[in-house]
Amino acid sequence: MHTAFIIFNLIALAIVVTAAFRIGVKVSKAAKREAPETQNNTSYEDCLAKNTETFKYGTFTDARDGETYHTVKIGQQVWMAENLRFKAENSFAPGNEEQNVAKFGRLYTWTSALNIPPEFSEQSPAKDLDMYHKIKEDNYQGIAPEGWHIPSLKEWETLMSNFPEESNGIELRAECCWQRPGEDSVGFFALPAGYRFDNGTYCQFGKRARFWCKDEYGKSNAYRLSLTENSMDIEGIYRSDAISVRCVKNA
Repeated sequence: MHTAFIIFNLIALAIVVTAAFRIGVKVSKAAKREAPETQNNTSYEDCLAKNTETFKYGTFTDARDGETYHTVKIGQQVWMAENLRFKAENSFAPGNEEQNVAKFGRLYTWTSALNIPPEFSEQSPAKDLDMYHKIKEDNYQGIAPEGWHIPSLKEWETLMSNFPEESNGIELRAECCWQRPGEDSVGFFALPAGYRFDNGTYCQFGKRARFWCKDEYGKSNAYRLSLTENSMDIEGIYRSDAISVRCVKNA
């Protein structure tokens, strides 16, 4: 019995040591990923200056608030190379910090982005047929400045068609602000502004970018383009979430 007890303790000790070793390896890997030398140290200012020189950005000034935006032509489309900063009802500062707005723009609910009543976050705009048909028209302005509009699903897909089918969005992600730098080969300058849930929780600032599409996805969802450091996709999310708006110029 004494021998069995010793063997039992030795086995238990081996299990504990093995578990501790595995945990240590995971912690070590995580620490390496977060270590200063593995962080992206490219400054926003340097990144923007490089893009401005490389892509010969145009500029546009929003007459409503005097905000000036860089613009870039990608394929046959002209996009703002910055997220919209216009302060509207149901718009929020990324990470709940107003100082982030200058670089990352504001976050908008879908109804705020489309400039329609908040009640339509939970029901189809088809309840108001005039508004519904207006939204379906090309170049639907929404909260965009004059001469610009909220992208449709087709327009986001057109943008994505400029890249390989297996692209993870590296062509759109900026070289700064992401832990894993993007290539930003077209000057889109996507930054990880994160998003806000309708309960007031802010998530994924510095890790994810989401952009509204004007098109519905079911009763209470709408399409959005999402970028992480490893992926790019278009899917539906709750309209009550607040995410970024990127405007495209009227054709």
